Amino acid sequence: MKRGVSPLMFLVLATVAITGCAQPPTDIIEAARASVAAVEAEGSQYGASALADAQGAVSRMDAEMATQEQAFALSRDYARATELAGEAEAAATAVTAAVSAEMDRLRSEATGMISDAEGTIAEARTEIEELDEEAAAPLLESVAGAEASVAAANDALGANDLQGAHREASSAVRAANGVTSDLAAMAAEAAAAEEAGEEADILRARNGGIDIPRDVYVNGQMLAAGAYTVRVGNQTVAPAPGLEAGSSAWLEFVSDEDGSVAGRGMAATVPDAEMDEVTTGWYPRNQAYVDQLQGGEYVRVWLNRSGVSYLVHAPTSAP
Repeated sequence: MKRGVSPLMFLVLATVAITGCAQPPTDIIEAARASVAAVEAEGSQYGASALADAQGAVSRMDAEMATQEQAFALSRDYARATELAGEAEAAATAVTAAVSAEMDRLRSEATGMISDAEGTIAEARTEIEELDEEAAAPLLESVAGAEASVAAANDALGANDLQGAHREASSAVRAANGVTSDLAAMAAEAAAAEEAGEEADILRARNGGIDIPRDVYVNGQMLAAGAYTVRVGNQTVAPAPGLEAGSSAWLEFVSDEDGSVAGRGMAATVPDAEMDEVTTGWYPRNQAYVDQLQGGEYVRVWLNRSGVSYLVHAPTSAP
């Protein structure tokens, strides 16, 4: 005779089934999510890589929870989800550590750069004080820019904007170093001019200014000794037989006294790439230069512009 399951036994089995069904670790899961959410703001700014790892851990945890929720109730197992929640908590802690390390780095580097910039600026100002007003003006503008960046960097440090402080401190160092480089270039240029024995005004030479030491003849006409500015004329010159077009050009001698064109001389043109055929020594670049040849029988006027030299050999006696 068959015996059915008694109501009491059925109740016992149902109770076992219900209590045997795993309960979702809701508190643990929510706590892990909250831990990662709490570090997202600073993590996105100072620890992006560590934050990405933490967010990935949350995603894996959520995926595991979704898998278990879709499984048959009696087969659900939240052990792996709990483990992943622990990983997410650990990753959130790693974000905090990464943020702290990055903030310390930025603060330390910004502070160091500010100190370096201030020292460089102080040294630059001392050197600039020895320059004339015209030469000092652009350098002082750069110094002012560097000082503004230093002030902005200090303000950012006070506001705990460490990335802004680092950025402004970097700008201050670049500007201060730029002034130092400009001062060094000016000193090197002055030293080179002194070493070469050149007392002529460098700026005037670059503008084509020359001094002809004695009367000379250009294009058959006498050109008196004096101060001139030479420039390439705009007249077209037909090439001499056997020469290429562009191998000669007119040079104009503009009187510094009244601004008139006092004379024109036919100049041979030589590209810098071919200058070794003319001289193996120094030659002017982007400036004008005068020297005497053959014991003073000729005065050579030399103008270099844009990689091309224009040379006029003017005799000192009538042709």
